[in-house]
Amino acid sequence: MREFETAADYLARQGLRCVDMMELLRRDGGALRYAGPEGALLWDKESGGWFLSAQSEQDLSRALSLIPPEARLATCHEDWYLPRLEERLGLKGRAFFQSVWTAPQPPELPPFRGELRRLGPEWAETVAQAYGQTFGDIDYIQGAIDRGMLGIFDGEALAGFVGVHDEGSLGMLEVLPPYRRRGYGLVLQLAIVRAALAQGRYAYGQVAEDNAASLALQRKAGMTVCPDKIYWLMA
Repeated sequence: MREFETAADYLARQGLRCVDMMELLRRDGGALRYAGPEGALLWDKESGGWFLSAQSEQDLSRALSLIPPEARLATCHEDWYLPRLEERLGLKGRAFFQSVWTAPQPPELPPFRGELRRLGPEWAETVAQAYGQTFGDIDYIQGAIDRGMLGIFDGEALAGFVGVHDEGSLGMLEVLPPYRRRGYGLVLQLAIVRAALAQGRYAYGQVAEDNAASLALQRKAGMTVCPDKIYWLMA
């Protein structure tokens, strides 16, 4: 229990940059692998990812030694030790910004044409085909549907969708080409934020630093974009 409190205190002091680690610790206290006064390491059994933050050389060295060199997924929350983590895993880091709902109340949805529905397993193949990311295979999408994926419909036609990644971040937002420029992206973003808050979770997402359109959408939705970058290392 003392280690958990040490980690929770450290992560709270880091602010929005470490909101993903705060959510993982909240969801699964068993994820904690190391806690020091100036560093923490968590492991997520759902994604298999390692989550590292450190402000001191001592805590960094201890945490790094616990990450297996064969790990294929990790996040680095500060850039001063990124090269060392890249060397240990043989992976290259890619920069992202944390986007977090920080307002005291959930957002309201703007008026829109269409209907929001929770997607069932029958939509897995359709979503997998429409979602262009490399990790959006059918099994991954089925897991997202099980966690609670939302779809926006124009009549009976699926116009877009949004979900929650296995490590807890909001994402997978996609509006299908025939339905763009109708405000559906904003509706989906706000709807998934509302769903996360209703479940008592941190409502946060992670946006690649070069994804200007997604960053603009986050800000339009009222999300706070943390100026400090984090880095995903993945095979």
